[in-house]
Amino acid sequence: MSVIEANGQSDIVSWQPHGRAFRVHKPDIFVKEIMPCYFRQTKLTSFQRQLNLYNYRRMTRVGPDKGAYYHELFLKGRPDLVSDMKRSRLKGTGYKAAANPNDEPDFYGMSPVG
Repeated sequence: MSVIEANGQSDIVSWQPHGRAFRVHKPDIFVKEIMPCYFRQTKLTSFQRQLNLYNYRRMTRVGPDKGAYYHELFLKGRPDLVSDMKRSRLKGTGYKAAANPNDEPDFYGMSPVG
């Protein structure tokens, strides 16, 4: 993400102000310009599937983080934590319980990172 910010592409994908989640603002441009440089996937749905396999969660609660993705080990300014992420094994049909917005963290109640 720091390279994307340095390249002036924060209007496409960026950290949320608290540094604990990121959001894709322009999905079509993200797929065409960002994904080919950093990921093997060529479709947004495939990228989202990879996020799910690495246990990222999408914020569903109404508010400034709605639609953003977070992982407890993906924090702004802490690239050292990423190596501790583990990919989940594929399990059965891929059905999972619907997200409950009440179970989502309130990042604005925490101190910012990065």
